[in-house]
Amino acid sequence: MVKKVSLKDIAQKIGVSTALVSYVLSGNEEKGRVGKDTAERIRQAAKELNYQPNHIAKSLKTGKTNTIGLIVADISNPFFASIARGVEDESSKYGLTTIIGSSDESPEKLKNLVEVFIKRQVDGFIISPPDNSEETIEYIISLGIPICLIDRHFDHVKSSYVVTDNKESMEKAVRHLIGLGYKNLSFIGYDSCLQHMRDREQGFLDATISIESKVYKISFSRQQQELGEIIQDVLKIQKADAIVFATNTLSIAGLKYLTQQGVQIPKDLNVMCFDSSEVYDFFYHPIIHVKQPIDQLAKESVTILTSQMKEDSIQQKVLNSELMAKTRV
Repeated sequence: MVKKVSLKDIAQKIGVSTALVSYVLSGNEEKGRVGKDTAERIRQAAKELNYQPNHIAKSLKTGKTNTIGLIVADISNPFFASIARGVEDESSKYGLTTIIGSSDESPEKLKNLVEVFIKRQVDGFIISPPDNSEETIEYIISLGIPICLIDRHFDHVKSSYVVTDNKESMEKAVRHLIGLGYKNLSFIGYDSCLQHMRDREQGFLDATISIESKVYKISFSRQQQELGEIIQDVLKIQKADAIVFATNTLSIAGLKYLTQQGVQIPKDLNVMCFDSSEVYDFFYHPIIHVKQPIDQLAKESVTILTSQMKEDSIQQKVLNSELMAKTRV
């Protein structure tokens, strides 16, 4: 069994005190009044001996683990997978390790994950909350643990968050559809109390105030059963000339169903989607959609969280999205 290198081993190698080595390897050489040459010799000796710091002991001393908990709503969704990669990459720049979990849109699973992460003594949370999870978010806040909500937030919960301009982007996209001549629009979203879903619905309503329109809401747990029924209602009863899907998961499932029904887009019916997807590239005609700044969302969430970890302050940021409505050549 290989003996673990200690501070004492490094001190003996170059003939200095253990305290001096501790000051240097903890980044406090100025506090210990260690000379630059001595500090360099200590770091070199630590490298040569392959010294590995005891992070557990360090966390017990400082009360910090240099880990954050990221909990996304659905890791199987490419949007959240990209968010997770972005947060992990950005947090590493701050010397933080990210532990990732997925609530699978379940408030109960979110609650369980939060308890697990708290036991792991994470220094903070970045969470994309599922519906009806306000109590868990407020619980984290009550414990004084730094938290930043990402992509979604609750308007009545006082917390840091970074989101996109859901209402404005949706209104702009729908007005683009109307400008193309569409006069009977359907909105298909989730039946949710989350602010981002309410904002997207309101953006649709504000844009369609002077034309025919109808809002349909789907239960997340019954998406597969309800979506087909709603689209049939849109086609046969409402006879809409365009559908606006509120999320990429709904749009992908909806586009699949429409294709199976032999609906030609945009000849028979046009489609606009909130959020982007690689699936859109398989359609001959470009799918009009709102592209969210995923990289920026991830980076800003880490920036806000690390700032809150240093000084307890709430920051709330709204980022601009981009309407993608170019004609394919």
